[in-house]
Amino acid sequence: MPDRIALRNRISELEISKMFNEKLLDSSNNVIAYLEPLFGEEGLIEDFVIKYVNSRIEEITELKVEDMIGMRWLEYDPQNFENGAFENAKKCFITGETINYFPKYVFDEQVVWFSVRVVKLEDGVVQFLKDISKEKQYERQLEIQNNLLLEAEHVASTGSFRWDLNNGTLNLSENVYKLLGYEEPLDANPTLDFILKFVHEKDIAWVRDVITSSKVTKERIDISFKVVTSTDEIKYVNTIGEYYPSEDNWYVVGLFKDVTKQIEHEVILQSKNAELRKINSDLEAFNRIASHDLQEPLRKIQMFISRLNEEEKDRLGPRSKNYLGKIISSTERMRNLISNLLSYSKIDDLEDRPTKIDLNEILAEVLDDLGERIKETNASVKADKLPEINGVQFQMEQLFSNLIGNSLKYMAQDTIPIVSIKHSIIKVDAINRISKLSDGAYHKLEFIDNGIGFENQYSERIFEIFQRLHGKNEYSGTGLGLAICKKIVEAHNGLITATSQNSQGAVFTVFLPSLSI
Repeated sequence: MPDRIALRNRISELEISKMFNEKLLDSSNNVIAYLEPLFGEEGLIEDFVIKYVNSRIEEITELKVEDMIGMRWLEYDPQNFENGAFENAKKCFITGETINYFPKYVFDEQVVWFSVRVVKLEDGVVQFLKDISKEKQYERQLEIQNNLLLEAEHVASTGSFRWDLNNGTLNLSENVYKLLGYEEPLDANPTLDFILKFVHEKDIAWVRDVITSSKVTKERIDISFKVVTSTDEIKYVNTIGEYYPSEDNWYVVGLFKDVTKQIEHEVILQSKNAELRKINSDLEAFNRIASHDLQEPLRKIQMFISRLNEEEKDRLGPRSKNYLGKIISSTERMRNLISNLLSYSKIDDLEDRPTKIDLNEILAEVLDDLGERIKETNASVKADKLPEINGVQFQMEQLFSNLIGNSLKYMAQDTIPIVSIKHSIIKVDAINRISKLSDGAYHKLEFIDNGIGFENQYSERIFEIFQRLHGKNEYSGTGLGLAICKKIVEAHNGLITATSQNSQGAVFTVFLPSLSI
């Protein structure tokens, strides 16, 4: 009887111990599993039998412990073969070596990563599995961010660096190495001398001085210098670095940027600017010549021809009178040409700034100036009520004078000129797009006449300087009037266009920014 009581007590102690151990194992944050090998006919391990799994597996996945105990490991979940878990468990059992690895599982579309430690224990192996899915997710996000940063650096032709002033080492991004001609980063963290050896011999002393001075003052570094890469390619690099304290040390964090293209473009731009300055200088010299050196002798020619005509016209024969008339006509054309050239060249170089002007008043001034011509041709000029704009008054007068004057000039014989000026307001935006005009509200002025017109294929050519569609003997002019109109309108941030058909009149349309913009 005492033996039976002792045996019952021993069984009770073992059950209590088992319950305690299971409770203890279930309280662990890790999944703990005990597997025993299953041998085949040739004595090789062909699978493992699941002898024990704690309840932590149910918290991480949808798996049930009661469904797993006693099952063949690979039969229950073939993933253990695919992700290397079976081979690691087999190796651990055979060699007794503790093995660590990081398998991936998918349970009902839920991805779970484990950090696994396999230890041999008596007749089987124990697996300790820690859920590292969040760490893997963060790791993947960090990898994506690093790849994006690397790609951004590549696109921007930049690289980043971190310089530890305490030990002198540089932590360089991959793109810094590529900028210096390397395909891959170097294994060891380089020092400042590694960078300096690429600096061009003409810049090296200056770069060293800047860095030495900044280490003392801790002032921001922002310098551009020439480098010779490991492949002997010459580049221009801009370096920006900021000093940051950290306990008893200082760090410099910054960027390297390949500015070769910008420097080359800047050199080209400087060359173009020098050419432009020369052209402007030549133009100013031309203006001086045109305004004085050409006009002064021309005035004398006209004066002496006028005197000759007055004193000798009664004694000249028909042929001589014809010659004299042509000389008078040619000098007048030359005077108009010089005047128009001066007007054209000075449109962009004005002391007068735009002010609010009433186009109705501009029109009245122009019609008064053209009064004689209008009376001679019995012309009719009608206009809608015109708006106020921001503009230069005498340029607007010149614009109206040239457009209306052309309508009076280019008329078929025995035709009474009729000129209409229509006004409307239009809006230019993504839906109503007009080439060369920015978005906004515009005044649309249409100058419509019943003149000889022109072939529509020449609608752009007529605004070019010195372009004439008719012979000088047919219609007077210098070929500058419409070119001046175009330049005036563009100087006011507007646009001028023309449409026509031969013998059907012409329409010149002017778009000028509204004051409401």
